[in-house]
Amino acid sequence: MRNWRGIRQGIGGRGIGRGIGELEDLEEELKEELEEKLEVILEEELEELKEELEEDEELEENDLKEDLEEKLEEELEEKFEELKEEEYEELKKKEELKKELEVELEKLEEELEEEELEKEEKELEEEELEEEELEEEKELEEDELEEKLEEEEFEELE
Repeated sequence: MRNWRGIRQGIGGRGIGRGIGELEDLEEELKEELEEKLEVILEEELEELKEELEEDEELEENDLKEDLEEKLEEELEEKFEELKEEEYEELKKKEELKKELEVELEKLEEELEEEELEKEEKELEEEELEEEELEEEKELEEDELEEKLEEEEFEELE
């Protein structure tokens, strides 16, 4: 109220110049107070905005991290599935190869058995031939001996 009284007095009789000066001073004081209050309010608003921005950035960063983690997890799952399929295919191929090898082994064993049987048969035939030859030789020898004996007997008889 004090300031207003000065304004009234200034207008009323002390002089307009003095009243205007007081008004200007009052205006300056109000401007300064207003600027200080505005500065405080702006600083508070700025701090709030910074905090909100940081929170938003953290949330955004967390969202990005979560998205990245999800993508990585999906990629890992896909890779795992691919590897699993590849491994399954390889295992399948190995099983097929194993079966083929078993069949081939069986064939080879059969061939070997056949060869062994043929060999045994040949050996038996050879043995039989040898025995026959031996028998023939024996018979020949016996025949020769018999002939000799007969000759000797004949000679003795004569």
